[in-house]
Amino acid sequence: MPAGNREVLHQTNVLILNTKKYFDYFFETKGFRVQRQTCRLSEQALRAAQLARGQGREPAIFVQGIMPRSGSVYVGELLRLHPDITGHPNHLWEFPANILAEDILRLQTRFIDGYRYNLDKFEDYDFLPIVGSALVAYLHSMVPDNQRVLVKMPSVQYLDFFFTLFPFENLVILVRDGRDLVHSTLKTWPYLNFLQVCLRWNRSVRIILETVKQFEANDRTGYALVKFEHALKEPQAFVREVCARLCLDETRYPFERIEEIRVIGSSKLENKPENQNKVSWQHLKRPKDFRPVEYWRKWSALRKLVFKTVAGKSLIELGYCRDLNW
Repeated sequence: MPAGNREVLHQTNVLILNTKKYFDYFFETKGFRVQRQTCRLSEQALRAAQLARGQGREPAIFVQGIMPRSGSVYVGELLRLHPDITGHPNHLWEFPANILAEDILRLQTRFIDGYRYNLDKFEDYDFLPIVGSALVAYLHSMVPDNQRVLVKMPSVQYLDFFFTLFPFENLVILVRDGRDLVHSTLKTWPYLNFLQVCLRWNRSVRIILETVKQFEANDRTGYALVKFEHALKEPQAFVREVCARLCLDETRYPFERIEEIRVIGSSKLENKPENQNKVSWQHLKRPKDFRPVEYWRKWSALRKLVFKTVAGKSLIELGYCRDLNW
């Protein structure tokens, strides 16, 4: 095939993939509602999962950000300063495992359909911990036995399935003020639609709140619901909170190194005038007064009204404001 034709084919494939990603991002509603109060698992599946992931290994830590632009990069860098944590094995900067929950369940259905006499050998959700533990085993294979793995993903789709997929791991749910997140999203991807980004944030908040409510009802441990703003404003207090929730020894944490963390993905720190309105993915030194918050205050009255209408209740429930008089 001539080079020119290959380039056209490549560009066409990129366009198709970007278009699909756009529609999935904005119009996908699956995975944003709690689907089951309980997930039936067999003892065999749980035993197999524990053996596969390693019985003597400490829980891996999964940081699930509410959406892209939620601060998961910074929080990941903050946590992996802990000497007992190894972050992003094999340079897996994002780990999109939880969003595959429904696909894994379909795989189980296909497996059983292949030989129906296997139907009573499995509980309805057995493939989730079996596959999840294999993924954790893969991560553990690249990390010393005395280290805890850390991975991250800026998505909370199928969050309610997390402890079914990863019954022996830990979860950090990271949220960010929806107004700042929407502003940052549109700054990063200006071709996106303001209303749809607001809707996406609101859907994400609903699955988080419903899932945490379920966790609390079941006395679930091994998770932490945290705010990006807390990590930014009071990183030492933030680290201590996460250490307490996830059984990490805070006395081993090098708090003096927090200032070394670089800023990644900012449009506010670009030095070159031609890049002032572009997001930089370079590792830039963080100024002491760096606070990427409250840029939404420059929104028009119409934008503020749209956000309040779509996601105002969720903003209040996450504790970012007491009312909508802003």
